[in-house]
Amino acid sequence: MDKLCRKGAGSAGCLLAFGAVWLVGSGCALNQSAAEDMATAIARYERDRATAVRDYLPERLRPARQSAASQPAVAPAVPREDAAVDPQSLREYILVALRDNPEIRAAEETVRARYARVPQVTALPDPMLTTKTLIEPVRTAEGDNYFILGIQQRLLIPEKLDRAGRIAWQEARMGLEDLQRTRLAVIGDVKRAYFRLYTIDKTIEIDLANQDLLRGLIDAARAQVVAGRRSQDDVLRAQVELYNLESKLIELRQTRQTITAEFNRLLNRSPGQEIAAPADFDPRTVAHQLEHLIDTAVQRNPDLLRLREQIARDTEAVELARLAYWPDFTVGLEWMQMDARGGFVPPPNPQTGIRPPRSRLSESGSDNWAITLGLNIPIWFEKIEGGIREARARLRSSQQQLAGTRNRVNFRIEDALARVRAQRELAELFDKTIIPQARQAYEVSRTTYSAGRGDFLFVIDNWQKWLAFTIQYHVALGELERSVADLEEALGLSLGEAGA
Repeated sequence: MDKLCRKGAGSAGCLLAFGAVWLVGSGCALNQSAAEDMATAIARYERDRATAVRDYLPERLRPARQSAASQPAVAPAVPREDAAVDPQSLREYILVALRDNPEIRAAEETVRARYARVPQVTALPDPMLTTKTLIEPVRTAEGDNYFILGIQQRLLIPEKLDRAGRIAWQEARMGLEDLQRTRLAVIGDVKRAYFRLYTIDKTIEIDLANQDLLRGLIDAARAQVVAGRRSQDDVLRAQVELYNLESKLIELRQTRQTITAEFNRLLNRSPGQEIAAPADFDPRTVAHQLEHLIDTAVQRNPDLLRLREQIARDTEAVELARLAYWPDFTVGLEWMQMDARGGFVPPPNPQTGIRPPRSRLSESGSDNWAITLGLNIPIWFEKIEGGIREARARLRSSQQQLAGTRNRVNFRIEDALARVRAQRELAELFDKTIIPQARQAYEVSRTTYSAGRGDFLFVIDNWQKWLAFTIQYHVALGELERSVADLEEALGLSLGEAGA
């Protein structure tokens, strides 16, 4: 820069150069803050991954909470090494999905890509190097000018660069909420698939046990036929029920293969890898009030948080659109090459014999320097006003989206909470009342039939009810946890984190 001043730019050139340096450096603080924001957010997701997963588990699957004194100094951030190859528990499945799921990884890279936009939009446009070659030289007193070399830099007012950087930053923060929404969706999908497997496996287990029970009924019916007290119809009816169970088992096994393939997709594993049978768990109790859950969602739901960031972005966009009334400056420096040439030598004065004085500048050919300054003139007001109207409309649209999304989130929470409580009551009703009575009714009818009194149709009917109610109990448990997964996804965090 000092050399530039010495070459002829003078104090005005120095001032413009320093102004350019200030403009370039004006976005450095914003760029640094954005980079730190991204690093902090990604580190938080990684750090909290293992500890947060614990709160997504139902009662019997949830590890016991430790006191602060007994907790390890550093919680494990990833599953154990063997779990990475063959996870067995719901916690390990969720951890593997959070680590390996490609949708989550794609969302993380999208966040990094958006943050990388901040230093791009806060930087000045590239300088423009220009040359001019003259076919016919321009003759001046200092020589012939054939060639001009120039460099130009467009300078935006700092506030334009700052607003553009903040818009890019807000879009990056929107990407962070998209990442959180993707993580929650993957956790929810893993839980829903896991408890669908639970329901299928329990149904298969119950059907296999009932096959043995039906074989006992067939033996009892044959004994009655041999004794001459019953017809062969009872044996045939029991065999039909046995074959019906077998057909259901075929369908259940096929459904399990489909769910297993979906489960492995979420874990980013090959479709054929086997999934261990889910462990038993206790029915969950959700004691939260609806108002508390809705208030929690306002603070944590990623869709709502993303729209707040979007409103902040659109607010900055309105201010940036208004700045279009301010012109941008272009400063430049030109070097004009001067080729020396022979100067004009006037003839001597005939009267005095003395040559008149003459200029010798053309014989030295001294190069020239010039400073250029330009600015655009924002006179197309309709275009500028159109940009402002567009930005304001986008802001109003985002505000309405926030209101609509809040209503949708409230509905999802209320719907999921109602399903959780209904399935809890239904599971308790089946477990404590309906199933014991259905089993007792079946045993009484079978005892009566074995004694040669009762109707076999009555035995089969009681058996079918007992079987259906037992399966419905486990279906209710699975539906309860799937509804919890829906509720947690709408909240934006686990029920444990919400204070369950």
